[in-house]
Amino acid sequence: MSSPSLPRPAVLFDRTHEWADLARFSTDPASGLRIGVVRGRRRHGKSFLLEHLCRAVGGVYTLALQQSRAMALDRFSDSLAQGLGYRVGRFNSWVEALDTAADVLGSRQGGAESVPPLLVLDEFPYLVTHSPELPSVLQALYDQRGPSSGKPPLRIILCGSAISTMSTLLAGDQALRGRAVIDMRVGPFGFRDAADYWRVGDDPDTAFLVDAVLGGAPGYRDVVGDAPAPGPEGFYDWLARSVFNPSHILFTEPEYLLAEDPRISDRATYHAIWEAVSSGAATPTQIGGLVGMDAKSLTYHLNIMKAAAFIRYEQDLLLQRKPVITVADPIVRFHDLIVRPNLVDFEMREGRAAWERSRDTFASKVLGPHFEDLARQWTLRYGREQGLDDVGQVGTTVVACREHRGHEVDVVALSRASRPRDKSARITLLGEAKATNKLRTSADLRRLVHIRELLCAQGWNADGCTLAVYSRSGFAEDLTEAAEAEGALLVGLEELYGG
Repeated sequence: MSSPSLPRPAVLFDRTHEWADLARFSTDPASGLRIGVVRGRRRHGKSFLLEHLCRAVGGVYTLALQQSRAMALDRFSDSLAQGLGYRVGRFNSWVEALDTAADVLGSRQGGAESVPPLLVLDEFPYLVTHSPELPSVLQALYDQRGPSSGKPPLRIILCGSAISTMSTLLAGDQALRGRAVIDMRVGPFGFRDAADYWRVGDDPDTAFLVDAVLGGAPGYRDVVGDAPAPGPEGFYDWLARSVFNPSHILFTEPEYLLAEDPRISDRATYHAIWEAVSSGAATPTQIGGLVGMDAKSLTYHLNIMKAAAFIRYEQDLLLQRKPVITVADPIVRFHDLIVRPNLVDFEMREGRAAWERSRDTFASKVLGPHFEDLARQWTLRYGREQGLDDVGQVGTTVVACREHRGHEVDVVALSRASRPRDKSARITLLGEAKATNKLRTSADLRRLVHIRELLCAQGWNADGCTLAVYSRSGFAEDLTEAAEAEGALLVGLEELYGG
């Protein structure tokens, strides 16, 4: 029997693949219970997506809150009654609650074109906090009603923002290991999709500024409103009414983000780690030096932040060296570098002076790293638009050089068939990315030629790789001429955003 089609809601921006996967899962007529897991950071649109999925199939959606076990069971009973149209009583345990839900939902199905009943438990980690037996209860339910049981179809989706909790549900010896058919990560929009979502796709500079501050989390537009007007004054006014405004919810956004993870209690230490990484500390030793802890003592905290997707560990693409630690959320980096150091000024509504003092920091430590990241994303996702037809993994590296004490390379791409940190890997692109307000010159290209020669001399397969200069502010005439002669790529904001 084929699955009924499930049209994608018109109000759902992007998420084409996610909707298709969830629709296929929800409409699959196969018998028995099937479980799906959906996880993602706060404000990424998970709940919006699942609410519309429930509406499309007539499912039951329940959003857990931070409340007691008894209150959570009552709330679940209320959600079930609302979805069914009648009450089935109160519950004293999750075994009773889920068994009853499975019975009454399973009895609703009928007709050749009907879809399996769907139950969504959103913010599942809140339930696990006071009811740690819940995964085992679901395991027992699955063992009783799974695909091989011959029982009526039933679909359950578990969703949550606490990444560290959700990512371990299906791991190792956990109760639900091997019992889920979907493990979906809902992430932020890519930078081009985010520009369209903010309706600034025809203004790449404004799109870049918004992305550098807020990233691609769709939920931020709901609380900020329109994108900034073009130009420096429009951008400042936009910041002043949102991130710089002590009355606005985004003024304390990092606090809300840390609150997502139930394992984080001493938030001061985690804030300190965020600030250290935002300031440029990239290894446990460097972070510890700023935080006032030795690297070994930081291991536990860093592992939690990594599991929660608050920080990223980025490996050098060519060398076996310690990974570089970076902040995952642009809003956190912006807050730690611009808002927190000037907190008193913003709280006293004297944001203009604070912003003027912070402009250099914003340019060098926010816009610079973010532009480099966008250059790498473009190379991986859209480089084929400029003829890059063999791009596998993309990252960064450091190239030893006695003459210049080494070179940091912003963009390195390997061929699809190559593995990172393998001397036989073929390098297909080397790039320099700058977000300054200066035109890039032929000196940038000469530096890349020099780096390519160094890599070849060190035994890397880099001969003939494409050289690329990425610039926010454009290219000088001498660079344009040199790039044409070299066959190098010049990528500005227009090209990054597909203009």
